[in-house]
Amino acid sequence: MTESLLDFYRKHQISPVRQDIRDLAVHFGRRSALYRHLGILPTFVRDKTVLEIGPGSGFNSLYTASLQPLRYVLVEANPRGVDDIRNLFAGYPDFAARIEIVPLSAEEYRPGTPFDFVLCEGMLALAGVPDPIPLLETVARNTAPGGLLVITCIDAVSDLSEVLRRFVAQWLIDPSEDLSAHVRRLLPVFSPHLSTLRGMSRQHDDWIVDNLLSPASIGPLLSIPDAITALVDGFDVFGSSPRFLTDWRWYKSIGGESDRFNELATESYWSNVHNLLDYRSLSAPREPGENRALYQTCSALRDSVHHFELSRERGMLSWFLTALTTIEDNVRGFAPETADGIADLREALAQPSFDAESIARASHFGPWFGRGQQYLSFSKRSDLGGGLTPDAGHD
Repeated sequence: MTESLLDFYRKHQISPVRQDIRDLAVHFGRRSALYRHLGILPTFVRDKTVLEIGPGSGFNSLYTASLQPLRYVLVEANPRGVDDIRNLFAGYPDFAARIEIVPLSAEEYRPGTPFDFVLCEGMLALAGVPDPIPLLETVARNTAPGGLLVITCIDAVSDLSEVLRRFVAQWLIDPSEDLSAHVRRLLPVFSPHLSTLRGMSRQHDDWIVDNLLSPASIGPLLSIPDAITALVDGFDVFGSSPRFLTDWRWYKSIGGESDRFNELATESYWSNVHNLLDYRSLSAPREPGENRALYQTCSALRDSVHHFELSRERGMLSWFLTALTTIEDNVRGFAPETADGIADLREALAQPSFDAESIARASHFGPWFGRGQQYLSFSKRSDLGGGLTPDAGHD
């Protein structure tokens, strides 16, 4: 069984989600843009109740606290994360006065009443749990009727560039060494790649630990269709970042708040999932069957990386190179720059003396990153009634 993200963090006493927020206005600008994509304007949060599950070290929570919610509860089960949140907010006393920190897991937290906004960012996908759907359902139950749920999703296409870097990382490290030795080994390899990302705010060593070394990061995924299917009985897709949703219907022809929004979102996803492959490119929608084939190949390659980590069978490299060729051929027609990046990596791996320096200076592979996490907001249908039943649990 894959080690969970929380167990990994606790074992190493880390919370590898630090961000550079020395320019707080820039940080707040990024968060404001994200919220706008999701259909949330600053005044929508003011005087409302907000629950955030898994805030990490609290960097993103600063912005939400600045929007003046009536109540803002941060549920964080990682002791290091709790300490980091307290230390961070100590520097912003006005914001600190607005938050409540609850050191529990999502499963352990039992609020007496549901919340207007529920946020769960970067935790459901790649959490290292056998099935993320029950965890999603647990989080969603905290949303009040008429309220908004915000989550993040990751799929085999959007995660491909990270998975390929993970394969390289796992090939280069010595599993018998400790985590700090792994980070020292990998920083010179992948820092040049991360430095190409203009909006990169996370520290490079944290990114390496979280994406390339944590066992949870090769665990089960939560794709957009997975999330929609799990929530279909009570929620409707409201917004997304990146914005890929289109709905050309005349508003008078829409019968109600749950009229095909989820179905149309799923259709848009399968027509556009290829655009999650590379953040630098955008192409026209494709036939869904072609994108499903691309997804299946990316998923199979991801499974092979997981198998390599467990077995350390270096003989599987030939299969890996063949899979790279298949994906390269699939994407060259709509994303030649991405295909060049795949070819760059394939040629480096095929060399008899494959080494770290060849990856660090790979001019086409280095700048290629996918559209990683996708954010989705869901509106909870107001016609459901009920919500959470008050009990004597934690509040």
